[in-house]
Amino acid sequence: MKLGAGVIPLVGWGLKGSGSRDAREAHLHAIRRLVEEFQVRAVELNGDFTTLYPGAFGKIYYEQVAKMQRELGFACTLHLPFLWLDGASLAEPVRLATVQCMSQVLEATQSLSIESYVLHLWGVWTSLLATLQQMPEEEKQQLLGEILRSAERTLEEVGGLIPPHELCVENLERIPFDLFAPLVEQQGTKICFDVGHLAAQGGDPLEFLDRYWGLIGEIHLHDAMATSGRIPAARDHLPLGRGSVDYVALMNRLDEGSYGGAVILEVNNENDLLESLEQVQPWL
Repeated sequence: MKLGAGVIPLVGWGLKGSGSRDAREAHLHAIRRLVEEFQVRAVELNGDFTTLYPGAFGKIYYEQVAKMQRELGFACTLHLPFLWLDGASLAEPVRLATVQCMSQVLEATQSLSIESYVLHLWGVWTSLLATLQQMPEEEKQQLLGEILRSAERTLEEVGGLIPPHELCVENLERIPFDLFAPLVEQQGTKICFDVGHLAAQGGDPLEFLDRYWGLIGEIHLHDAMATSGRIPAARDHLPLGRGSVDYVALMNRLDEGSYGGAVILEVNNENDLLESLEQVQPWL
């Protein structure tokens, strides 16, 4: 397996510095630190920076990342843009704009060698609509059917831009992934198994791993706590060891199965990244 991380724990979501050049330099410095200082083998880039800040994170930036990739020899994964987007939207202009944003990011990153692309197939509003408790069951099932048809169109269109074996659909909060798994199997794409998202829903990561082993192309690893009597709201993106995820059993299972994909530590700040790296040292 290739243990990795993204730049967000080091740079956050906003622009660093007073302009595009400063922002690019901050991200490039973060990538170098991840590889040289934190000793990760994979770096996950986030396409949202390109859609939100195109002046800073266009082709020039990715060409600089590609040069660094050749120098340092790290694997690259790319999280396709998802903020304010929704590939399962019933509003067709929103769905089409989502695919268009992904296409623009793919064009900007052509200079890179990318081994897997992570896709959020549905967005926040789809999640809210699909989980409304007060909706009559018949109406809810009809809505879910329409959502799945929109998601299928998006997966087909994005799958036409990326080799299916490199496209990884991520399991997200609220909606059970089982609803979308048949689409993944039909399109021949892979799964990005987000361990923390599943644990926050109360799911069993080892059971998910066993069920979908042959389809998992990338893993996002972070700790989480599901809602309970003591915990009023689910929490995820916690450093390993701060939640309920049995990451020791998970890492052992990956090691025993000779998993060869990227395992991206998806936490929110530098201290949490250091803490999580310390927990996975035995498997490095």
